[in-house]
Amino acid sequence: MATTEQVIKPFTIHELKGKVVVLFFWAHWCPDCKIEGPILAKLFAKYRSQGLAIVAPTQRYGYVARGAAAPPDQELKYIVQVRDEYYPFLAEVPVPTSAANHERYGVSSTPTVVILDRDGIVRLYHPGRLTEEELEQQVAPLLARR
Repeated sequence: MATTEQVIKPFTIHELKGKVVVLFFWAHWCPDCKIEGPILAKLFAKYRSQGLAIVAPTQRYGYVARGAAAPPDQELKYIVQVRDEYYPFLAEVPVPTSAANHERYGVSSTPTVVILDRDGIVRLYHPGRLTEEELEQQVAPLLARR
């Protein structure tokens, strides 16, 4: 099992320079996020070598399973548990845990997918689930551009 430090794996914006980035905003309690996870994992496996990066911001909500109230450290451990069970591919990518990321991108629902082109320009902002085909239609042309 991953440590809580890994869930908030630090990264710098320079690591993403020149890459197409999918920001996958998710929540530990979100059933639609759990459906979207395998689709993103497949896309990441297919296009990673072509310059696709995924960053998966989440945040604390003050509770864990079945709505039980939890202090931040306990909830962070629960986030790691959910990540490891439902999103094993996220163990390899940054998973910043901060409400600031949600505020910065105006995210008010999960899942929300934001796609940035190689210049860091937002090319898609989509609250809700996307199919594999819909995601690929957005990502593939951006990866083709150099």
